[in-house]
Amino acid sequence: MKSWWQKNWQKVSIFVGSLLLLLILFLSFLGWQIYRDSKELLQSLRSPGQVDTKITESLNSDIDKLFTVLKLPVIHQFTKVFDLDFSPIKADIQTIISTSPTLAGDDGAKQYLVAFQNTAEARGPGGILGAYAILELKSGQISVIKTGSNAGLKWNTELPIKMPDEFIRVYGKNPAIWQNSNLSPHFPYGAMIWKASWEKQFGGDLDGVIAIDPTAISYMLNATGEITLPSGEKINSQNVVDQTLSKAYKLYEKDNNARKEYLVQIMNATFTKLLANDFNKVKMAQAIRQGVLENRLLIYSTDKKVQSEIEKSRFGGALQIIPNNEYRVVIQNIDASKLDYYLDRQIVVESTSCGVPKQTQVVATVTNNVTNATDLPAYVLTRADKNKPKTLITGQHRFKVFIYGPVDGKLISASRSTPGAQLGGGATERARPLYTTDVDLAPNQSETILANFEGGSGKITYVDQPLVRKTQISIKDKC
Repeated sequence: MKSWWQKNWQKVSIFVGSLLLLLILFLSFLGWQIYRDSKELLQSLRSPGQVDTKITESLNSDIDKLFTVLKLPVIHQFTKVFDLDFSPIKADIQTIISTSPTLAGDDGAKQYLVAFQNTAEARGPGGILGAYAILELKSGQISVIKTGSNAGLKWNTELPIKMPDEFIRVYGKNPAIWQNSNLSPHFPYGAMIWKASWEKQFGGDLDGVIAIDPTAISYMLNATGEITLPSGEKINSQNVVDQTLSKAYKLYEKDNNARKEYLVQIMNATFTKLLANDFNKVKMAQAIRQGVLENRLLIYSTDKKVQSEIEKSRFGGALQIIPNNEYRVVIQNIDASKLDYYLDRQIVVESTSCGVPKQTQVVATVTNNVTNATDLPAYVLTRADKNKPKTLITGQHRFKVFIYGPVDGKLISASRSTPGAQLGGGATERARPLYTTDVDLAPNQSETILANFEGGSGKITYVDQPLVRKTQISIKDKC
């Protein structure tokens, strides 16, 4: 005997499809209203008179309507089923919507450097710049002007722009070269150096920088479906991270330039799908949501008003200087290996005193999970660091750990689990106290680093550095 579902599945599917279609149409209508209002707001901002408050009120009203609809019980069930709950990034969406006319080139063509960060070699906001693209946006239309790898990018001996004194104290002149431009977790710093370096080498005047990584690409490929390379190889959401950050080093062990070209091919094939709108829109929305939540989609704009708004959102990748109780643990690869592909991180942030000022402890455990070191290519195992140990175990990895405290806070103590290890020291970056120490781990070895901070305003928050392996994060806020 057939069940109710077997008898009525066609009616149910038609009902569900119709309801979903109505939702999409309604959200699209609201989306158009939001875009229209944001465009009018931009035009109003350019006029010599005062900003039309009716426009800003209308824009905010449209966005609020959008999220009110998304919270309706029936709609919420759909957003939950399709993993489309955007409420955690509502403020970020509002920022992008309100700045979209400028970013999308409604007032003239805009050109952006797109940096594809290789997270197998960790840097502040992700990884080194591996491949790149120059995108042009004009009235919302996107075109690819140029693509390539870092093989064609020249090194600088001096920083191409003036940086704050505290930046020089922490990072020195190392960010002058492309691979080190984004040492700081404050993304605008790296973006400005990349932009200036590009213009010094190629000329022109870029309007901003966009950063993305292979994990974010994997989310997008879940929406576009697999891509096909000139060789006929199939790349999809399940294998793109492994192929680009691990297997490619073995495949092109004796031809590193060919490996870099391989990355460019993957990037070009992905762009072809995106520019042709050849993707599932629901899955692409999921992809963007996940990328934003994990800090894998970053934007820098030379427009000062737009940039000031972006920096307040996740898209800005900014090390905020407003009062907060925010903590970060940042890995900085210093041996030029690609072993951060195998690095695990466990972070515990716990309040230890609720007095005035508060006290908070950050415990970071890092583990080198290399299990097949003797099979890895020499390029992956690189030890280009100075003062390295005379005897090295194959797969041994050296990196720095930076632990950031809250704005206007104070580092009060630090310790390491390895007996006799050099303790490291403290510094300040963008009003944040930070503790930094040098770690050198053999395969399957762990190190636990502890830092105690004083200060902080509000609830404990943590901003994660997006690397290959996702961080295990535990927050214990007792205050």
